[in-house]
Amino acid sequence: MHWAWIEQLTAGELLIEGPEAHHLLHVLRMKNGSRLTVFDGSGRFADAVVVNVGRRDVRIAAEQVQEIGNPHCGQLTVAAAPPKGDRLRTMVEKLTEIGVHRLVLLETERSVTAPGETRVEKLRTSVIAACKQARRPQLMEILPLTELPQVLQTAATQQLTTFVAHPGPATDRTRSAHPENSLLLIGPEGGFTDSEIHSITATSAQFLTWPGTILRTETAAVVFAAMLLSAPATTGLR
Repeated sequence: MHWAWIEQLTAGELLIEGPEAHHLLHVLRMKNGSRLTVFDGSGRFADAVVVNVGRRDVRIAAEQVQEIGNPHCGQLTVAAAPPKGDRLRTMVEKLTEIGVHRLVLLETERSVTAPGETRVEKLRTSVIAACKQARRPQLMEILPLTELPQVLQTAATQQLTTFVAHPGPATDRTRSAHPENSLLLIGPEGGFTDSEIHSITATSAQFLTWPGTILRTETAAVVFAAMLLSAPATTGLR
């Protein structure tokens, strides 16, 4: 069934308006009796049936509300320097699809772009679309541009295990990994500076390296996040 987002989800009749209604009406061509799944982004979802199609809204009857927990063993936060243009939107969509809990837009010494609040709001719309595609009932949180020292301080306060994607000999730098309450740092295209690496190393961060090639920012974010999320707790990431 198709999925639709609604701000507040309860069992019973609900009215869907705005962009979601437009999508249901003009893209999916929903009619009276059409079935769908609705979710509110908090992990709650319900099967529903369309009971009335208006010109600009859709009235549905939601059945029993269900709730699903985190399918992974822990919550993974990715702090990544935002790439330019549509590459940022692509990164947001893919991180949402694979189950990342939170994305922090990371400001570094070599950052090349600084998304403002308007851009961040558009990215949150992309999160909703990706959740519908992936059948994920929890929205990925997006935090605005944050400087690296603040991200590291927050990780220390919350006792997060920190990983950093950085070129280097994997045999020396890559240790076992698991995403339970973890932070993954992804630098900009030019990489972290020496001073930034020094600050990161001081947190006892574990280094992750992709053999043979250097990955672009959005590729590294998705690849290493997927590796951490899929690493068994007992065996770790190799």
